Amino acid sequence: MADQVLSSLLRINRQRMRLFKRALAPYGYVGVMHLILFHIRRNPGASQEEIAGHFSLDKTSVARDARRLEEMGHIRRQPDPDNRRQYQLYLTEAGEAMLPVLDGLHDDFAARISAGISREDWKTLTRLLQRVEDNCFAEEPEKEHACGNDSLKKEKE
Repeated sequence: MADQVLSSLLRINRQRMRLFKRALAPYGYVGVMHLILFHIRRNPGASQEEIAGHFSLDKTSVARDARRLEEMGHIRRQPDPDNRRQYQLYLTEAGEAMLPVLDGLHDDFAARISAGISREDWKTLTRLLQRVEDNCFAEEPEKEHACGNDSLKKEKE
């Protein structure tokens, strides 16, 4: 049963990635650039490491895409005054202008995957998936994490 759920989640995410990749290509967006903008909007001044941890992404990918966003003028990176090896990320006017495009893609995809599902069923699905995610990232002292969250691995060390 778990294999079927995991397989469905993987296929849904791959489809989302394909759709976003195709729609964002004309804007020069690749990789996780859209996720960086979404996160900075909610958390101005977030570090690349925080973003990588939040989305369970590779820190190198986040750093590379943050550099690209900075070169495009969509974000501003400034050294963290408390840790010069880290950057705090902020949206620029160009980045703010890109948010309606990203929100539209997100809303279109959300509408697509929720079609024909009642509000009550969607709430149940949300609650169940949150439980699955919580289980995935729960600490297991004797085992290495299979869910790939680097921030949890670091906490163990």
